[in-house]
Amino acid sequence: MKSWLEFWNAPNAIYASDRHRRAHSAKVLAGVSRFVPAGGAAVVLDWGCGEATAAADLAHLCRKLLLFEPAQTTRQRLLANYADHPNIEVLDEATLAALAPASIDLIVVNSVVQYLNMPQVVEALRLFHQLLKSDGKLLLGDIIAPETPMLRHVATFLRFAWDNGFFWAGVLSLARNLTSPYRRLRHGAGFACYSTVEMIGLLADNGFVGERLPFNIAVSQLRSSYLAGKRDPAADVTSPAPRPAG
Repeated sequence: MKSWLEFWNAPNAIYASDRHRRAHSAKVLAGVSRFVPAGGAAVVLDWGCGEATAAADLAHLCRKLLLFEPAQTTRQRLLANYADHPNIEVLDEATLAALAPASIDLIVVNSVVQYLNMPQVVEALRLFHQLLKSDGKLLLGDIIAPETPMLRHVATFLRFAWDNGFFWAGVLSLARNLTSPYRRLRHGAGFACYSTVEMIGLLADNGFVGERLPFNIAVSQLRSSYLAGKRDPAADVTSPAPRPAG
């Protein structure tokens, strides 16, 4: 297994238990929901959505929920799970590329950026800039900061496991991860981390004005979330230099 896409296409045990899966989904749903425009008329794109177990609840808040997942096996499960939901559409690469420019109100990218290399991130940001309406928003969640001690991540996970009733399953999950493909891929394929300055600069370089939120929309508050909007083109127009006298 040489890439993250291969990992997500294969069976994996990323969740310690069904209770972990439900608790994680509820936490992310609560974090994302506050950024869905009020009124129920928004079009929302969840890019790199994974299992999207809370999609039915999120779909109640918007007119259309678009789920894009590049892993084919996961996408097939999404198609089966949400076939009867009229305002949920599962996208592949072709249908994503066919979306009309300036047609999306909110793009959510949660716990995905760490699996992308820099060219992939830049390509994605350019796509998001094209798809968002002029007043649309990009929500990036679960961004990992460089050099955060692993023990702090472990402690945060175990506290979440304790609070949500899957502590011992969480301990076993951590033990399994010591020899798992996930751990090997993290060291081999890489795991992207960004400081606040780096992320804000990356957004700016690709046409966005972003800010770090005071909380992460997902579980670990050691990680960060960012909200960004498209930069006003008028702000990029500089005044002409004054002509020399005479």
